[in-house]
Amino acid sequence: MKFAQGLTAFNLILLCSCEQLKEFSSSELDENQTTTDSSPIALKNNQSDDPVKDDPPLSKEPPTVFIPQPSTPPIENLAPPQKPETKAEQPMFSDELLKAVNNWQSIPLSVFPLKSVTIQQAVKFVAKAPDGQVVATSIMQPGEEVVALGIQGSQLILSPNLSGKMRGIIALEQTDFKQGVAYLFELRKKQREDYELRKSTLAKQSKVKGTTALSEKTDKTDNSLFEDLPIPGDFGHGKFCICKVCREQRLAATGSMK
Repeated sequence: MKFAQGLTAFNLILLCSCEQLKEFSSSELDENQTTTDSSPIALKNNQSDDPVKDDPPLSKEPPTVFIPQPSTPPIENLAPPQKPETKAEQPMFSDELLKAVNNWQSIPLSVFPLKSVTIQQAVKFVAKAPDGQVVATSIMQPGEEVVALGIQGSQLILSPNLSGKMRGIIALEQTDFKQGVAYLFELRKKQREDYELRKSTLAKQSKVKGTTALSEKTDKTDNSLFEDLPIPGDFGHGKFCICKVCREQRLAATGSMK
């Protein structure tokens, strides 16, 4: 009887202990769950682990908008094409020229009056009355241009202009007179060469067409070597250049033959 009562008491104690253990475990489990859910660290970890909730931060800068720019056409070079440069061609004291002027000892009268003669030293010009009395004087400085009216020995007779009444004298070597004569001589040669070329071309054309060639007429090229030619002038290559470009410009400027 006592044994049965003791066993019953033992079972009651054991049952009470189990109930207390169960309540203790449930309480501890609830406490842990609450701690885990409310912890900032746990919340942070949970957010980083969830790919749906991990959105990128929004930028405060406005989005870049691409605006297409109109294409710029290439700039064309509007400068006119430059003509090829022509070399200057200065007249020479050829053997033909020296023969024509007898080595400067007998200059043809057809050379005079020769305009645009540049003096290299001062020249005094004098105007005289019929009785020989001096009525006017003038002085022209080196570098100025005068007109050569004739020659006496080795001196040129000068005038300030073509219609001037005053006269002066200067040594031939103190002017560019010789260069001016060479210019006229070589210019006439080129004129004759052009004339012969034109005549030959016309003859060939007439032969092909069965017509009569250009008749031989008195041409400017048949005149004196020094007459009816344009005075010299600087058109970029110097005063006496006889290249094609300078001759054409001189013709356009003066209307004289080239």
